[in-house]
This record gives sequence, structure tokens and C-alpha cells, in this order.
Amino acid sequence: MKSRIVFLSIFVAVLVSGCLVKSIHPFYKEKDVVFKKELIGTWSDQDNGKWIISQVKKNNTPVNYYSVILDNDGGVSKFATHLFKLNNQWFVDFLPEELSEPDITAYHLVKTHSLAKIEFSGDQIKIKWFNEMWLADLFKNNKIRISHETIKGNDQEESYVLTASTEELQKFIIKYGDDPNAFIDDQDPGSKDRKEVFCYSLKRIKK
Repeated sequence: MKSRIVFLSIFVAVLVSGCLVKSIHPFYKEKDVVFKKELIGTWSDQDNGKWIISQVKKNNTPVNYYSVILDNDGGVSKFATHLFKLNNQWFVDFLPEELSEPDITAYHLVKTHSLAKIEFSGDQIKIKWFNEMWLADLFKNNKIRISHETIKGNDQEESYVLTASTEELQKFIIKYGDDPNAFIDDQDPGSKDRKEVFCYSLKRIKK
């Protein structure tokens, strides 16, 4: 029961956090999806969290996306993840998986996709999520036009959910994929003071 509550807390945090860019629709198209066997395995992040990445099977047949289980300080979360390439850059689409025993709170939640850039370096990878604070500044200053909804939480803080089509989303990614401010980086001076930093440096745990 405790693990379900912790998982749900993480799930809710991903959905309402002011740190991640969230979308109703996938960020990837099937034609852009790539499967890299090198990602399969167990990884450790800078917070000693354990990431278990495996290939998904349907009807005992391997498919071209991953199951990612993150075990961090006793809380376990699970995502269906698609690796894809756009404009010569690698990205990952994360979608929370269903709770095995959903309760009434879970029925109120709408699963959303989040987007991260991924960088490979030997037995290390870096995952940097799209930064909602950067996106919010663009919206507030009328610098971009992309379909979205503005949501206010119980604390009245605004959060954004993209409602654009995958086609629109990919044009957005291509346009801003090289912008260093678009992705959360743990090397950013301001990010170290934040409670949640959605940037992970992973090292493979060798058997």
C-alpha cells in the first residue's frame, strides 16, 4: 500500500509539476522511433536512484520501446518510453504506466507525455527534461503560439498542458531543440536551488 501511495505521489507530481512540459499527445511519430539495445540494463543516477530499462514485449514479441522503472528512495515509478530522433538530436517521450490497483484518486488523473533530451557518452547517459519555466516565459511574453491549456493548482500557481497535435509538437521541438534554456540542466546555476531538478546523469551498473 505504501509503495502505491509513493508511486501515486510521483505520478501526480509529474502531472502537475511546474518543472516539466506536459502534452496530451505523444511527442513522437512511429517513423521517428529508434530502438537502441545499449539502453537496456540497470543504471544509477546522481541521487543513487536506480533505473531499470528493459524492452517491452507484447504477446511475447519484443516491440521498439522501453519500460523504465525508477526506484528512488523507496518510491517506485514506471514509464513507457519511446526513444526518437529529430533534427539529428535524441529525445525520449515518457508516459506513466497504469497503476496495477488504481484507487479513486487515480481515476481523477489524466496521463500526459513529457519530453526529455538524451545525450549518450559511453556507459553514461544524461536525461534533461523540457523546462516548463522556460516555456511559461515564452507564453507570458507572447513569443510562441502553440495549442495549450493553462491550469491553476490548489496553490493558484499556473501550469501548462500542451494540446497540440504531434505534428505541431515536432515543429516546436525542431525549432527550439538547440536552445540551451529549453532543457533543465543540473549545471545551470539556478537549477541547484530548486526543489526538483529533472536532469539525471546515469551511469551503467556493471554486472
